[in-house]
Order: sequence, then structure tokens, then C-alpha cells
Amino acid sequence: GVFAGGDPSDTTIDYIQMDSGSDATDFGNLTQGRYLYDSCSDGSRGVFGGGYAPPNVDTIDYITIGSTGNATDFGELQQARNYIPGCAGG
Repeated sequence: GVFAGGDPSDTTIDYIQMDSGSDATDFGNLTQGRYLYDSCSDGSRGVFGGGYAPPNVDTIDYITIGSTGNATDFGELQQARNYIPGCAGG
């Protein structure tokens, strides 16, 4: 499982190994601290979009699930927003 952000000053991305019950471990950092964003994954790539910093942001970041590291800027939403729905397939 991957968890990120939580407030405007927090860029932390952590992960846990669900099958081992491990504690959270540092994965990397978002490109921008924010919360109220949406995220989804297909098991290979994780995407974080939008959020609130304040104000609302249009940032889209991605991570590669199989290797730790910082998020990479993936582009921008057409409009800055938070609480956006998302889904993923795999």
C-alpha cells in the first residue's frame, strides 16, 4: 500500500508491505505537498492528481510502484480541483 501527503507542507510518500504487516517505510516525495487529492494505480504505476495546498492545485504526479523514488510531474489537470473521483484498471 502507498500513502502520500496529508497537508500542504507534507510531500512524504510511504509504503507498507501488506502481506508482512510491516511498518511504513519511506518511498520518496510528491512534487508538491497537498491533500484532498485523488490517486489510483494499475499495480505498476501510481498516479496522484489535483488536491488542495491551498488553493486547489492542477498537479498530476506519478510513481513506479516496483521501485522507490520521488514522484515525477506527469502534467496538469485542465482545472485546479480537489476531491476528484478516480478509477484504475489492470
